[in-house]
Amino acid sequence: MPKFILCLTLAFVGLSSVSCSKKQPAAPTEHLLIRIGDKKSISVNEFLRRAEYVPRPAYCRGNSYLDKKIILNSLVAEKLLALEADQDNPLDGNEEFQNFLLGHKEQAMRQWMHHVEATEKVELDTTDIKLAYHYAGRQVEISHVLLSDSALVNEAKRRYQQTGAFDEFARRATGGEAPQRTVKWDDPELTDVHNALFTHDLQIGQVLPPIKVEDGKYLLVKVNGWSDDMAMTDVQRQQRLQKVKEKLTGQEASAIWDRRVSDIMRGKRLDFNSDTFEKLNRMFFNIYFHTDEEQQNRFVEKIWGVERDETKASFYTSDDENFLSQSFFTVNGTVWTVDDFRRELVRHPIVFRERKMPSNEFPEQFRLAVADLVRDHFVTEEAYRRGYDKVNVVQRNANMWRDRFLALYQTQKYLASVGEKRNFAQNQTAIIKERLNPYVRSLQKKYYKKVELDFDAFEGLGLTSIDLFVKQPEMPYKYVVPMFPILTDGHLLDYAKKMDPE
Repeated sequence: MPKFILCLTLAFVGLSSVSCSKKQPAAPTEHLLIRIGDKKSISVNEFLRRAEYVPRPAYCRGNSYLDKKIILNSLVAEKLLALEADQDNPLDGNEEFQNFLLGHKEQAMRQWMHHVEATEKVELDTTDIKLAYHYAGRQVEISHVLLSDSALVNEAKRRYQQTGAFDEFARRATGGEAPQRTVKWDDPELTDVHNALFTHDLQIGQVLPPIKVEDGKYLLVKVNGWSDDMAMTDVQRQQRLQKVKEKLTGQEASAIWDRRVSDIMRGKRLDFNSDTFEKLNRMFFNIYFHTDEEQQNRFVEKIWGVERDETKASFYTSDDENFLSQSFFTVNGTVWTVDDFRRELVRHPIVFRERKMPSNEFPEQFRLAVADLVRDHFVTEEAYRRGYDKVNVVQRNANMWRDRFLALYQTQKYLASVGEKRNFAQNQTAIIKERLNPYVRSLQKKYYKKVELDFDAFEGLGLTSIDLFVKQPEMPYKYVVPMFPILTDGHLLDYAKKMDPE
């Protein structure tokens, strides 16, 4: 049985000593924009994220006051529909849906833990800021080659500065010329790659020492040239300084978090069952390489949802009906069966470190992806011990996703009840005008005594008219917020009363 030691780092989500204290963690102050009785609410931050992080429909895509009122009505309508569904819905009893919500909550817990225990711990040094500012407008033209053969790596460490050595290593590693690219200071490169290119002056033709990018893999870089974009005006200089501080904060926070995760994972060992690994590797290989991106996302993000039986069946064959009960790996003395892994996937879709890879590298990338899932499992346990599941922004995130799907369920239920059979995507405008606007209006009248709006805060909110689709590809759940609710194009706010001061 092959063995794989868990000593990995985490790149997306906080540092302090391990503690089992039940003390309530600090939570940010939330400014409520909408309050609907004691059941539902919308914070200013939630409003802005829902309005800005996904594309809005054409009827409220602008940044006028009318657009802003339609956006508010749409988000309130989603909450009202969720309230209606709260009274009788099948989703609260659906195990897969509950695990989907749990996964979103636990991801938010890890992100908040990173914010509190890493990002907020960063103290930037003035010298570092000045150095980074000096190179912040630079872009470097490079040739590069990835070395993974241990003998080639060791040879490169000795000979990389010799004349012609870079071209020789490129031919031996790739069979041809080294690929070229332009690297900008603010590109999301690995910290070691960034530091090699942007912390000291370079020379044309210079070959940098091999840069470790992963266990057993090194990047060999040759400098072909560079250019600098100068910040000329006061505004440009302020913007650049802010960008420098943000990048340095992110780098330092990642270093703090890496140390924190190393503490959590210290002494834990992951041992794979080789036979089971090979079977699952083949299954995920076929999914990754033989399906389109939409189908891949559907599998890894909605696994065992509506089509639970069909997907579950793919985990075993007719001549191996006990596959789900077989051991997949052992970690920290605990055996995880294939079914344990399957259940964890519902809460934590698998994330590959390399989104594009040759087929012969898939087994190792699959191994790393499973290891990362296990790592997050233990990080989540620590987040629970520290009480991050009780933090208001974490709970709001989970409630936001729950309300979105309850509202979808209630919308479909209502449209079916009135005999609406037209395709929504093809008849969106007509269905909104004829069906949804009247329904939303009836809910506004039903709940008008309970809906409170902070009119002053609403008046002060500004929006852009730029379509954005914010994703976090390194996360199990990639979408920051649900899609914008297409429920009404009404703009009247006569159902909301002024929010009472708290």
